[in-house]
Amino acid sequence: MVKNSKLVENQRFQRRRDKPRLIPLSSQLPSRGWFFKFSLSLLLILSFILLWQKLADPNCFPIKNIKISGDLTYVKRSHLRQIILPFTEKSFFRLDTQGLKEQILHMPWIAEVSIKRFWPGTLVVNFITKKPIAFIGRQGLLDEQGNVFFPNNINSLKLDLPTFLGPVGLQKYLSQTYDTMSPLLKQLNLKIKLLRLVDQQYWYLKLSNGLSVYLSRSQPCIQLERLVDVYSDVIASKVSMIDYVDLRYVHGMAVKFKKHIS
Repeated sequence: MVKNSKLVENQRFQRRRDKPRLIPLSSQLPSRGWFFKFSLSLLLILSFILLWQKLADPNCFPIKNIKISGDLTYVKRSHLRQIILPFTEKSFFRLDTQGLKEQILHMPWIAEVSIKRFWPGTLVVNFITKKPIAFIGRQGLLDEQGNVFFPNNINSLKLDLPTFLGPVGLQKYLSQTYDTMSPLLKQLNLKIKLLRLVDQQYWYLKLSNGLSVYLSRSQPCIQLERLVDVYSDVIASKVSMIDYVDLRYVHGMAVKFKKHIS
């Protein structure tokens, strides 16, 4: 009998196990929490797009004030405003500060520029100009960093600067040589007006008193010291009669006098 009762129980358990389970319909549908998050995210994205389009309108938070600060000796304020104004056609938030900075840096005299926005509608442009130390040829200027730039109307600039002439790429070398020679000539109250490296072989100098000087490329300062030593006694009183002084000798110098025209 026990065996029969176990058999009946096993049959009932098997029928229960084979009976399909009913899954609630709510578990087959997306949860309300997921749908809410999706809707909220979509709403935020659409709001951001609408806000971005609204900010593109120049009438929405427009740039009302433009402040320019910097050395205006060689930079015209009107020229700067011509560059800045097209960028202010966009609103305060959409103004392309990086693009504006790049445009201003294209101006020959501009070395550095910073652009800041101040709420609600002020744009501040601050710039630093290049400091020229010499003319390079007839059309260029050399700045303190050894960079050559080409400003407009260079011939109209009233700059008391020396002129450097030499092979392309040796601007820094010319500047260093000038800086080494200048203190020696300062003892005579003279300046170098023209410094030229001729065929990379020797130096030609034109001084502020009109005197021409030739120096070898190697150890030019030692040779220039020789000129300083004898200048007051030998050269000073005869400068107007001298064509040039050649110091490219191991010892001594050669002085060529101008020809007298009768």
